[in-house]
Amino acid sequence: MENSVATTAQAQFDFTTNSIEVVTLDTLRRTFKENDIYGAPLKGIYHYQVIEQMEEICRHNNLNYEVEEIFAAQNRNRNEPGVVVLPQVEEKFGERAVEAHILRRIYTTIRIKEQETDELTTSLVVAFHQSGIQVAIGPCVKICHNQCILSPERIVSNYGKEKVSIEQLFERVDEWLGSFDNHLAEDRKRIAGLKAKILTPVEVYAYIGLLTTLRVSHDSSDKRLSSRVDIYPLNQSQISDFTEKLLKLAIDKKQLTAWDLYNVATELYKPGSTDIPVVIPQNAALAELLLSDKLENV
Repeated sequence: MENSVATTAQAQFDFTTNSIEVVTLDTLRRTFKENDIYGAPLKGIYHYQVIEQMEEICRHNNLNYEVEEIFAAQNRNRNEPGVVVLPQVEEKFGERAVEAHILRRIYTTIRIKEQETDELTTSLVVAFHQSGIQVAIGPCVKICHNQCILSPERIVSNYGKEKVSIEQLFERVDEWLGSFDNHLAEDRKRIAGLKAKILTPVEVYAYIGLLTTLRVSHDSSDKRLSSRVDIYPLNQSQISDFTEKLLKLAIDKKQLTAWDLYNVATELYKPGSTDIPVVIPQNAALAELLLSDKLENV
């Protein structure tokens, strides 16, 4: 069942001032539809239709859900920017009108209100951008809305090395929600494992060093290094922010756990702090790192 809130229809965007705008699904439907030469959706489906299909899958599996904030983002790609304003459409609808905007970068979460605890809920995460569509599922920390993607198996996309068709993407999501209880139990077991993994100060510093090593390797011009890392968990500025937050947390807590490290990082995995196309993969990369024994094997 969807919970909806009545809101005044948004008339304009201001991406000159704001790199990110929060929109409703109705507003998203009103934006300019980007089509190919045959009049079909350029990406095979419109952004709002992806969200609508997620809703339909939730209803099909009898899950109580809520579409949360929808973020639209600009980016610095000159060849294919995240937002395009069409002057010819502005002439009809007015300056900066919603209808005159092509939005290519959309991010939202759909909260699934089943078996929630005081600490955790579950979210479907949807990222629609120039490369394609990504969807993931995982626990979400309610108090800070920090999203968890605890396994690569909880991610599906219609681009990249393991790409699937749009239809197969929706089928995968339907499979996740059809086995909701099992996936929920597995993810909460992983969280329990992270909480039980107490880290010494030396191990905390080692993780910070490892994150830096992964970032440097990924961005290296030397293929011997860059070929080893598909995606790094944090970029260099994020590592600095993460380290500062972690040092402050260490002042307040006598012991840090792997869950503390992950939760601090997930504060960064949000639109505005992380580029939308890498929010999901970076999140999953860090969880995989913390759940593995990679530190012991370095």
